[in-house]
Amino acid sequence: MDREEVRQLLVTAIAEIQQQSGRAVGPLDDNVCPLSDLEGFDSLNGEEVTTMLLEDLSFAEDLNPFVLEDEHELTIGEIADRLAAAATRKEKVS
Repeated sequence: MDREEVRQLLVTAIAEIQQQSGRAVGPLDDNVCPLSDLEGFDSLNGEEVTTMLLEDLSFAEDLNPFVLEDEHELTIGEIADRLAAAATRKEKVS
């Protein structure tokens, strides 16, 4: 799965969580940081999106794609990059 496919899954999952929570979705481009830029989106929503994505990507990895180890919150573009790299690693191992 390439980065654009992963990015599309990510954006779809984020939009779904926002809609289910009754919150505005707004534009979801690569520069949006979900944890700080989206109304009401918090770490629990990040976990929900991660669970949805890992199921869609068919792999399990101990990965919080929304935050780096140093607590740096990531943008949609950075999250898509991390997930695409993890998916590529999985494909090479399989």
